[in-house]
Amino acid sequence: MKHFIIFLLLFFLCSCRKENNNYIVIKNRLEAALKEDQKYRVPVYDPIKQNPIDAKNLLIVTKIIDSAGWLGEDKIGKDANLALFAIIQHANSLEIMEKYLPIMKDAASKGNADKSQLAYLIDRVELLNNRKQIYGTQYSIDENGKVFFENLADSSKVDLRRKTMNLESLEDYIKEIKFGEQGK
Repeated sequence: MKHFIIFLLLFFLCSCRKENNNYIVIKNRLEAALKEDQKYRVPVYDPIKQNPIDAKNLLIVTKIIDSAGWLGEDKIGKDANLALFAIIQHANSLEIMEKYLPIMKDAASKGNADKSQLAYLIDRVELLNNRKQIYGTQYSIDENGKVFFENLADSSKVDLRRKTMNLESLEDYIKEIKFGEQGK
């Protein structure tokens, strides 16, 4: 009996080490993909250069999510977890966004995805389906430099909805956007 318990303990320890090594490989792949995701997006978006990168990154991310689920920061770290969201958010396919939205919702309910990032994906999907955005994350800037939000549902209650997703008020978000635009 004593040998059996030792065997089980060694088996468990070896299994954990292998799982941690798998997470390290996934973490490294996702962190590299996140860097690539921003390569031709900041400071000025260049779709001709960025779109092929986005397509390659999307294959990486969907393969990971399909096989391992939406992994939380506790397993892969903050940047790799951000990569899961950013690459799905930047997919050039509404179908892909819609496929992974419920998976991200479930992950957010378990603490494995950031609720504020989830709000961005929800709003993007809503607008691409010609529906009103819920959280006011998707904006445009007019020719006079004024920030505006198209198709915003019940704007009088948007800050209450934003708060539930750990987002700042719309007023503070607009200030943040304006500050970011001044740096360009």
